[in-house]
Amino acid sequence: MTTREDEILKLIKENPLITQNELADKLHITRPGVATHIHNLTKKGLIKGRGYLLDEEQFVAVIGGINMDILGIPNDELISQNSNPGRIIQNLGGAGRNIALALTKMNIPNDFISVYGDDLNGDKFVNNAREANMNLKYCQRIAGSHTSSFLYILDASGKKNIGIDDMQIYQEITPQFLEKHIDHINQARLCIIDTNIKKPAIEYIYKNCKVPIIAKTVSQNKNRRLLDGIENLDTLVTTEVELFQMLASYQPREFKDVKHAAKILIKKGVKRVIVFDIKSGLYSFSKEKDYYIKRIEASTINNNGSNASLTAALTYGIMQGFTWKNTLKYSYAASLINSQSNEAINPDLSVETIDEETAKLFK
Repeated sequence: MTTREDEILKLIKENPLITQNELADKLHITRPGVATHIHNLTKKGLIKGRGYLLDEEQFVAVIGGINMDILGIPNDELISQNSNPGRIIQNLGGAGRNIALALTKMNIPNDFISVYGDDLNGDKFVNNAREANMNLKYCQRIAGSHTSSFLYILDASGKKNIGIDDMQIYQEITPQFLEKHIDHINQARLCIIDTNIKKPAIEYIYKNCKVPIIAKTVSQNKNRRLLDGIENLDTLVTTEVELFQMLASYQPREFKDVKHAAKILIKKGVKRVIVFDIKSGLYSFSKEKDYYIKRIEASTINNNGSNASLTAALTYGIMQGFTWKNTLKYSYAASLINSQSNEAINPDLSVETIDEETAKLFK
């Protein structure tokens, strides 16, 4: 391998989606010259496929939360200031953990970067993750801390009535914590974050991450953390309510509709904004082209992990080189499958089940 080929490989490793024009600019050579080197590297087996897939396993870095979700479901109409007969369900969750688990079920190698406590819920997370073959190499157990938990109650219509989270442990995901992993993160194909992590950590990722960043929102009071530096995002995955609330503090005014709100972020530099709710459909906005998949009627059991499974399926489509339209269809199908389980990520979620659901829904 020549010195120039070595330089090109290093740049591609930092950013697998880099263009030939960008390579030419960085190396101060012509684009046809870059094309020749790319051709030679392909012949040598050092690059394969489209998107400059290196001849090594591609993976995704996921940085985000691990929660014990505690769900209260009343038998009848919810009565305030009163004891309500019903069911209490505990499930492991957290947007980051859910995305990493869904990616694992889709056979996408991923390294999950997070923290958890040295308590019973931490043990449950580790045992569950090992059973699911999740990679915990970059997860850290924090002595003297308890694992994040999220308590919420549904009303009679199945919507969240109120929620309380105890997530102090995420203060441990600091810029210093992430600095230990940044070189590894920059070898990933994509970096996925959720807004459970604190603003300093998000700002560190914005500044130091060299691969495309996908962000998933988690709650109205946390999503504003994305705003300073949001032009660094490749893709934002959110809901209509969270999008409006996030922008209200940033650019207070009436939004005509979800497209109007999303285009504000597109103008700020976000490449794609995905707005999804299983009861209203899937929107995708970008400078190039907008898409909408209207709501598909389906019975659901639990929508808590729908956007996490959708984010994982978006990632799968990108990694597999699907067209964006087909990626969106695949992602919608994944979210519907996921909603058929009480668990945050449906145990039956897989490439095979998503393929079948996609074919059934989009004949």
